Amino acid sequence: METDPTGDLVADDFITEVNEELRLQRIRAATRRFGVVIAGVVVIGAIGGGIWGWKVHSQKQMQQVASQQYFTAMASLADANHDKATIIQAENTFQNLALHGPTGVRSYAALRLADLKMHNHDSAAALTMWNNVAHDTSAEKPLRDLARYMALNAQINTAPAKDLRSGFEALIQSGGAWVFLAQEGLVALDLRPDATSGQKKEARRLLTQLVESSEAPEGVRNRAQALLETLGDAG
Repeated sequence: METDPTGDLVADDFITEVNEELRLQRIRAATRRFGVVIAGVVVIGAIGGGIWGWKVHSQKQMQQVASQQYFTAMASLADANHDKATIIQAENTFQNLALHGPTGVRSYAALRLADLKMHNHDSAAALTMWNNVAHDTSAEKPLRDLARYMALNAQINTAPAKDLRSGFEALIQSGGAWVFLAQEGLVALDLRPDATSGQKKEARRLLTQLVESSEAPEGVRNRAQALLETLGDAG
C-alpha cells in the first residue's frame, strides 16, 4: 500500500506539538517546585530548544522546496516536446541547487547537471561537477562513487590509462554497486588500441569472471558474453 507523504508530515507536526506541550508542562512544574532561579535556567533551555526546533523545521522546509524544484526541472526535461528554453531553465535550476541546495538535493542536482553538460559536449564542465560530488564529504557514499565512476568512464579514451586504472581499482576495492561497472572499465583499458598482449589476456579473464558471476547485473553479464564472443571471432 502506498503511503501519503502529506499525512506523514501532518502526523510529524502533530507529534511535535504534543511533545512541545509536554515539555512546557514540565517547565511549569519545575518553576513551581524549584523557584524563580532554577525556573529561569529551564526557560533559557526552553528558548534554546525552541530555536533548535525552528532550525529543524526550516531545514525541512528548505529540503521540500529544493526537492520540488529538482523534480519540476526533471519533469520538464522528460517532456518530449521540450525546447532549448526549457533545457536552459532546467540547467539554471540544477546549477542553483548544486551550488546552494541542501545536502542530498545538491548532489543529485550536480549529477544531473553534469549529465546535461556532457550531452551538450561540455566535458570539462561535466568533469568539474562530477569531481565536486566525488569530493563532497557531506554527500552519500553511493552518490560519491557514482560521480567517481562517471568521471572515469567519460575519460576512458582520453586520459592516461594508468590514472584511470587506479581509479577503477579503487572503486572495486571500496565495494558497492559500481564494482562490476568498474571492472568493465578495466576491460576497456585493456582493450585499447595500444594495449599489450598481456593486457588483452587480462581483459578476457575479467570478462570471463563477469560472465560467471552470479552477483553481476544481467546487463553486465550479457555485455561481457557478447564481447568475449567478438574477441573469440577476432582471434
